Amino acid sequence: MANLTEQRIMVLCDFSESMNNAIAHGMQMATIFRKEMCLFHPLQKNGKAEKLAVQKALSKIIHQLKKDLPDIPISSLTLKGALPDCIDRIAEQYDGIMLVLTSENVKAKLPALQVSQIPFLFVNGYQPESLRYKNVLLPVDFRKVMKDTSLWASYFARFNKADVTVFPAMEKNKDHAVMIRKNVKFIKHLLTNLKLDFQISNSGKGSFGLPFDALQRCQNEKHDLLIIPSSKNISLIDLIIGLPEAKIIKKANHLPVLCINPKRDMYILCD
Repeated sequence: MANLTEQRIMVLCDFSESMNNAIAHGMQMATIFRKEMCLFHPLQKNGKAEKLAVQKALSKIIHQLKKDLPDIPISSLTLKGALPDCIDRIAEQYDGIMLVLTSENVKAKLPALQVSQIPFLFVNGYQPESLRYKNVLLPVDFRKVMKDTSLWASYFARFNKADVTVFPAMEKNKDHAVMIRKNVKFIKHLLTNLKLDFQISNSGKGSFGLPFDALQRCQNEKHDLLIIPSSKNISLIDLIIGLPEAKIIKKANHLPVLCINPKRDMYILCD
């Protein structure tokens, strides 16, 4: 794969009917952040025939895309193994900084996110309003991962002139309330120092109800990106009834959801 740029926006290509949705959003991410877009497919089976067929199919897609968008560097990548087995190599060996994928079969895709060093952008459809990325909602709870989510909010504000709404939880637990205030203070300091547009609008929910309140806020007020962390401590009940982030992504409809793993240090976007 040609080393065209330092970092890449990776797009999961599973050859489903909805794959074009992920490619459209991947192109938008590559345009916003001025990065190469890489079409990625994990090879579940060993065999030259499958690999050659996939590479040929991806090359055909790239050829068509370059006709319409000649200025965006586009490449392809195939790796052996399931997505969770490939995700570290995507970041460490191939300089991936984000994986764009559809929200279909989200439950099967979350195990890869739970070990990932890069955020996953879950998308569904590519209507004009879902491709803008101009109005970001950033929920803030008591966890340290809020610093990583705020960095990604700042990237959209810097590179796409997006407005950021900081949406803190309201906690009765004193220790949690202190952590939320500290997180908000950090985020205000970050965005102010970068001279970025933001506002603070308090949620009436605690940290555990915050993601669902944030989703409702997005749908009511036309936010076009929701940034949330994934679950850190996964219980037996979570496995039975489903993880909160899976429920959010399923209910998001055409709203893109950027999901960040709180268990790994995130890769930093290079200018």
